[in-house]
Amino acid sequence: MQRATSTAGNRRWLGGALALCIVLQGCGSGKRETKTAGVPKPPQRIIVLAPSLTETAFALGLGDRIVGVSDYSQWPAEVKEKPHLGGLLDPHLEQIATLHPDLAILLPSQDELGQQLQGMGIETLTLRDETIQDVVDGIHAMAVRCQVPVAGARQELRLRHALAPNPLPAAPKVLLVVGRQSGSLRDLTAAGPDTFLAELLSRLGARNAAADSPTRYPRLGLDAVVAAAPEVIIELQGHHLWEINERDLVRDWRPLHTIPAVRNGCVKVVAGDWALLPGPRLPELYTAMRRAIAECIGPG
Repeated sequence: MQRATSTAGNRRWLGGALALCIVLQGCGSGKRETKTAGVPKPPQRIIVLAPSLTETAFALGLGDRIVGVSDYSQWPAEVKEKPHLGGLLDPHLEQIATLHPDLAILLPSQDELGQQLQGMGIETLTLRDETIQDVVDGIHAMAVRCQVPVAGARQELRLRHALAPNPLPAAPKVLLVVGRQSGSLRDLTAAGPDTFLAELLSRLGARNAAADSPTRYPRLGLDAVVAAAPEVIIELQGHHLWEINERDLVRDWRPLHTIPAVRNGCVKVVAGDWALLPGPRLPELYTAMRRAIAECIGPG
C-alpha cells in the first residue's frame, strides 16, 4: 500500500530539509542575494515561452515579474491575465519587443527563437525538461538566475520527496500512450526510454512496454502493441475528464482483445492539464499513475 504520511509530517520534513540545505549549502545566505559587479541583476521583466517552464516560474514565486507567456500555458490561473506570445513555432516577436523583457526562458527546441531574441538584446535562459533530473536542475537554474534561492531549494526538496520511489508489486508491464488519432488507434505515440514518464514508471516498479524503442516518443503500429503485450495501458490526456469521453477512449481498444490489458479491463485514462507536463505538478501525475496501475494489480 502507498506510504501514508501526515500533512504535519510532510511539513516537518520539508522544513527540516530546507533548513539543512540553507545551513550546509548557503542556499538562503546573503552571498547569493548580494548585488556585486560579478553578479547580474535579477530580471524584473520575464517572458516564459513553454508551459512547463511557466509553471516552474510561478511555483518559484516569480509571477509578479512575468510579463508574457506562451499560448499553451494554462496554470496557474494568473497566466490568463498575462499577454500570450504565440506557440513553439509561431512566436510573436513584435509583441515581445513591446514588452521590453530582460529575460526570456526557453526550451532547447527553441534555439532559433533564442538567437532572434538575443539579436534583440534580450537575455535568454535555456532549460531542458526531458527527464526528472532536468526538471530539478531547471528549478535550480531558474532560481539562481532570478535570485530566489530559498524558493528554489524548497521546490527541489518537495519534488525529490514527492517523487521518491514507491514501487508496486509484480513489476507490471505498462504502455503509456501520449497521443493517437481521435476515435482510432492510428498514429499511436508512446512514452519511450529516457523520458520523465518512463522514470515515473520505473519509480513505481513498473516495466515500460516501449523501453526498447530507439526514440523517446515512438510511433507504434498495432502489431508492435500486440507483441509488447502490456498488462496495463494508461492513456495520458492533457485535458480534464469533463472535456473528453473516457468511455470512448477505452472502447477504442476493444479490437485488440488479445492484449492482457484490454482483456482484463486494464485500459486506464489519466487526464488533467498536468498530465503531460514535466514541471512542479509532476507529483499529481505520479500519484494518478500509481492509482491507475494499482486498480489493476492491487496496491501491494
